[in-house]
Amino acid sequence: MTPILEFDPDKLKFIRYDAQNHRLPVLNFAQSSGDDPLGVQDYYLHISAGKFLKNKLIYVLRYEKEWVGFFSIGLTNIRRKSDPNVLGMAEIESNKFTNGLLIDKIGIDQKYRCFGIGRYILHFCIGLAKSIEGDDQIRIIIFETTNSLAEKIYHPKYRFNYVKKEDKLVWAYKPIC
Repeated sequence: MTPILEFDPDKLKFIRYDAQNHRLPVLNFAQSSGDDPLGVQDYYLHISAGKFLKNKLIYVLRYEKEWVGFFSIGLTNIRRKSDPNVLGMAEIESNKFTNGLLIDKIGIDQKYRCFGIGRYILHFCIGLAKSIEGDDQIRIIIFETTNSLAEKIYHPKYRFNYVKKEDKLVWAYKPIC
């Protein structure tokens, strides 16, 4: 592997994963401390072993010839609380549920972090969500992350709000208009 000196986003490719056509390499998705609070490494090992996850689309990312990460997505229904401002969706009428795009897992290999790859994944998912119209229109993107990542990256850089889930984990979300 040649180290990246200057990241060129045009060399980043999103590929829909197909277990019969792709052989995934061993990648390291743990945090630099070795922790994996979101279970990304085990999830990746599960899909790289060819075990499909029901109702999920999996995308792998390549930078030039190197595999650099993956993410999985699925559709979900979000139940709103009685407060119409919860999740920033006051414009939704009286429905108690709204369609959402769940980013189930995001994994970027340790060697490829800090190049903005996560930003491109989020932009891809937002674009995908906006492309769905009609009754199936997606109104929110949501994913699980750590509180520290939500505070340091997702909220200040990408304007994702977040609510506490458990211990150090949160749900990050962004309404899609």
